[in-house]
Amino acid sequence: MIVIIGYLDFHPDDADKFAALVKPLQEASLKEPGCVSYHFSRDLEVPGRFRVAECWENDADLGPHFQTAAMAAFQAGMKDLRRTGGGVWKHSVSDRSKMM
Repeated sequence: MIVIIGYLDFHPDDADKFAALVKPLQEASLKEPGCVSYHFSRDLEVPGRFRVAECWENDADLGPHFQTAAMAAFQAGMKDLRRTGGGVWKHSVSDRSKMM
């Protein structure tokens, strides 16, 4: 299993624009083969920060995700936003168990 987690920072005035831009990507990604979860959420403490958490069955399913029309539209829209920072990390997970 592949877990991607991180955050993206934007100028606070661009936060609503980012939320509108990422929503179609999130909806489309959740329908992709091998996508277990795919979510962005606003950080409760840092204005303009969005948290990302994704789970994919494997790298073979993740790879095509970056070639989708939804991803292309997202990347094109990002050019109009003032990104101020962030970091996203990919983890390979060997075991998954429900905690609650």
